[in-house]
Parts: sequence; C-alpha cells; structure tokens
Amino acid sequence: MAFCGRLVFGFVIDNQKFFYEWRHLVSNTVNASVLASMVLVAAPFAALSQPKEATIACGQPYTVVRGDTLSQISVRAYGSSGFAELYQANASTIGRNPNLILVGQRLDVPCFGNAVIAAAAQVPAPEEANATTDETEISVSATENLIFTFNKTSAPKFIMNDGIIDYYLAEIAEVTEGRVQFVDPPVMNRDPKGQLDLVTSGAVDATYMFNGYLDASHPLLQLPMIPMMGGSAEQTAVSLWNLHANYLADTDYFDEAKVMGFVAAPAAHIWRLSNQPVELNSGVADLNNYAVPYFEGLDTRGPAAVRAENEMQLMAQNEEVNGTLTFFMAHGAARAAGVWTEDRTVTEVDYGLYTPTFSIILSNEAWSQISPADQAAIEEISGEYLAHRSASWDAFDNGHRQHMLDTGLNVVKASPALLAELEEVSATRVADWVAQADALGIAGQEAVDAYQADLDALQDRLIFR
Repeated sequence: MAFCGRLVFGFVIDNQKFFYEWRHLVSNTVNASVLASMVLVAAPFAALSQPKEATIACGQPYTVVRGDTLSQISVRAYGSSGFAELYQANASTIGRNPNLILVGQRLDVPCFGNAVIAAAAQVPAPEEANATTDETEISVSATENLIFTFNKTSAPKFIMNDGIIDYYLAEIAEVTEGRVQFVDPPVMNRDPKGQLDLVTSGAVDATYMFNGYLDASHPLLQLPMIPMMGGSAEQTAVSLWNLHANYLADTDYFDEAKVMGFVAAPAAHIWRLSNQPVELNSGVADLNNYAVPYFEGLDTRGPAAVRAENEMQLMAQNEEVNGTLTFFMAHGAARAAGVWTEDRTVTEVDYGLYTPTFSIILSNEAWSQISPADQAAIEEISGEYLAHRSASWDAFDNGHRQHMLDTGLNVVKASPALLAELEEVSATRVADWVAQADALGIAGQEAVDAYQADLDALQDRLIFR
C-alpha cells in the first residue's frame, strides 16, 4: 500500500486520532476499559476538601477531588466502571494519559441515556479509603494493582513517547483491566547510556535503551546499525523482533531484563554540506564527519539547543581545507538539527546507512510480580505488535521529508555503483556478526538470511517510495 507524503503528514498532525483508530482496527481488545486508578494531588488543600456525593449528575461539570479515579466517577455517574466515553469527552483536559487526573480539574459529565442515568442513582457512595492529605501523594485505587515506573529519556512530546510508548503503556493498562500500570519516576533520568543500569539496579522498573550504546555488551542487537541492514522504522523493528524471537531469545544474550519489544527510528541517509551527491570510492560508509548529537541532544535537550551548536560547527567548517561535511541522518533529524537547507542534497539509500533501534525492557523482578494471565495479555500487545507501532516514526519522518521536498530539497537516489560499494562494506561487517552469533550457538548465517527476508517482505512500509 502506498501513501503520498501529504496524506501521511496529515496522519502526523492528527497523530492521536490515527493511532486510536489503528489500534482498534488491529486489536482484539476493542473495548477501551483502562482502569484509571491514580490521582495526583496537586491542588491547594482547600480544593481537596469537597465532600463526595453518592451520585454525580450528568449534564454538568464535576470537579475532581482527592481519591477520585475516572472509573469511580464513571460508576457514580453511569453505574459502570467503563469510562471510555467519559475520557473521550475530557481528553483535552486530562491529556494523553487517561490513568492520571488532577485534583481541581473540571470534567464534563455528558448524559448518555435515561437507563444509564437511572442506574447511576442506585450506586452507593464509594469508600473513602483513597482519601489523602499529602499534597504530593499519588493515591491508588483499593484494588491490588501493580504500579511500575517507566523512565523516558526523550522529551515528552518527542515521537518516541508521544506516538509510540505512551500508547503502549496505556494499552497495557487496558488489557490488564488496570492491574498493571506505569507511571513516570519522580525524576526522569535523561542519560541515554545509563538506561539498562537504571533497570538492573532497581532505580526504575522499565525504560527504553538505544541499542547503539549496547554495542560492547549486546553486539547481536547491532545488525540494523550495519549499512543497508535496516530500512523504515516499522520494517526494521518487526524484523529485529523476529530475529530476537526466533534466534536470539534461545540464548542468555539479554538475560538482565525482560525484553518487551523493539522500536526503531527511520534509516539514516547521506547529507552533504554542499549541493553535491556522494561520489563513488569516497569511503562513504565511514564518512560521517560530524556526528550530530542526536540521541544525546535532539531527544533530550531539544532541537533549538542542537541547532545552535550545529550552526557554530557548520560556520567553522573550511571546505577548501577540510572538504565537504557529510552527515548520516534521517530526514526529520536533519531538519530539526539545522543540517538541512533548501540547497542541500540528500542521497537516499534503500535500507539506510544505519537504522537506530531501541529495546523496551522491564526488570525481571517487576515481570515476576505480574500474574501469568496478565503476562500473556501484555505479550499479545508487545513483541511484533509493538514493533508495528514504529510506523508512527515513519509517518513523522516522511512528513518532514515532504515538507523539505516542497521547499526545494534535492534528492538523489544512490547509484548502483555506490550501492555495490556499500554492500561490500556491509558484507564484511555482517560476517563479523555471524561469527559472534555462531560463538553463542546461534546459526548466524541462517539468522541473517531470515532477518533480510523479513526486511524484504516489509519493503512497502517505506512509505515515501
């Protein structure tokens, strides 16, 4: 299936609606029954002292008090804990996380029919076991729910969180009917290199780890980092998961934590400081002259700070002495980092110069606390299912690409000769990967062949082709 760039960009603008509809299209759990069981007490104490009533009348606003959850409000208003309609009516107020409502928020309580309203009148007043007096406390519902922390290195609105992880965590709460939920840690740790240690030390329960920083400890995760061994985000994430599930998981190569799945970013292409394509025999696979601080900058400190740094680097470049700068970046990153201008050239390489991937990991201790039934439900929406969510990053990147094309970007496709040069470099590095896999008792070449077959089968996921 092919989409034009403008249509994809429309998806990005309406990202929440797109993923809401996509999830309900592919998921067997169509009922949005996420049990909202937390209230962050963040209002003055006077605002917390409102008395609770047995029922809540629909058709007029309701002000959240301490101990409230969306489920409880729904029961008192409609006689049912299924709160999807209530959340939909207040999504702009609550935000993207339906598991978190704030004391003092005014919520609309729409009327959905006489039968529902009448049923609400029969519901007894809820117990006050959740009442709190500490203004910074998080109150959990009376049920035995598991609340885990998930650390996010990227900024809240970055596509990794906003378009992928936030939906995944909400869906875990949904499929477990609120018994397993994830919240932010009190302080978010933004160090991309230390995420695995955070989980194994018990500082947080879960996180995502850029696999490029695991090259020494987990070299088998580096296959997509080899030239022409990746592609679109969805294409790569799905193929890497299948590699893990069918080959790598049979070893103890990643026994420090439970690997829930993989997310990928779009492949990096070749950007030039001048309006010239890449030449043959230039050693392009090792030509990344200036490594833009991507995962230690764009995602954490934001594009503005990185652009300022890059502008100084670009201005200081003396092309007559040092030659033309070359960058390996995805389209969105090039635009955000200030590498792209209207007169720049990008040489696009199918399957990319490298494709960044991330491991979504949960501590073994946290996983062991989850019931077998809920583990099974979570695994249904993890693994390959989670990998397909990387399509959100593809849509994000293709939206930027289309904007740059509309503004004058010069696109050159890698020539057959250049591709042959890259393939030669790739073959050497793949041979090293096969040897490492063989040493662990994995059929290395068979695993690579299966991985590449998966990439080929998902070529249509590269939307801008």
